[in-house]
Amino acid sequence: MANVGETWTVAPMFEQSAASRKITLRRPFRYDEVGTRRFAVEGTPADCAMTALVHLLGFKPDLVVSGINNGPNLGENVYYSGTVAAAAEGPKYGIPAIAMSVNQRVDIDYGPSAAFAAELALKVLKEGIPAGVALNVNVPHPRYSGVEITHQSRKISRNLMIETHDPNGRPYYWMHEEVPLEAAEPGSDYAAVRDGKVSITPLHFDHTDHAAIETLAGWEYL
Repeated sequence: MANVGETWTVAPMFEQSAASRKITLRRPFRYDEVGTRRFAVEGTPADCAMTALVHLLGFKPDLVVSGINNGPNLGENVYYSGTVAAAAEGPKYGIPAIAMSVNQRVDIDYGPSAAFAAELALKVLKEGIPAGVALNVNVPHPRYSGVEITHQSRKISRNLMIETHDPNGRPYYWMHEEVPLEAAEPGSDYAAVRDGKVSITPLHFDHTDHAAIETLAGWEYL
């Protein structure tokens, strides 16, 4: 992003995977200035975005970019993603936003994803995106062979509880998932990344099912 414009970095001090849109309410939190326009926040990704937008910057930025997350945020996982949650704060304040993730968790070459993020940021700044929208971007690793505008996949993953035992023989569990990518429907985020393409999914955060309003309004109520 340094090649795009003046960049402020406001990020969590600690790992916050699956923090979703959690914000810190019942305890105070702190932040440390760790460099020029660089801050580490003792909180969640959403805390970081809020702290930046309402306290640290003192001006309205042109763009919010969250990530690059080590691991994809596809399908139903956008609901759990701290990366997406931080980006979602942008549209609340009328600021376009991008959530960036790479489809790899270890031994990551961030170069291609970073270059694409900068290219996309320039396009968003030039062209604009609809109000209230954040772009959820997932980049295959280590290379990609095109770009596809996608929709959020329906749930295809299988949630698993992996049981193991501590030294005293007591069981404990790890959350895990399996994703049968062959089941990904055409045009979805999972299908694009499976096929080696960058997935760009426009997400809006009005969760109202407007079609259901008429149905529910027709019910009789006591």
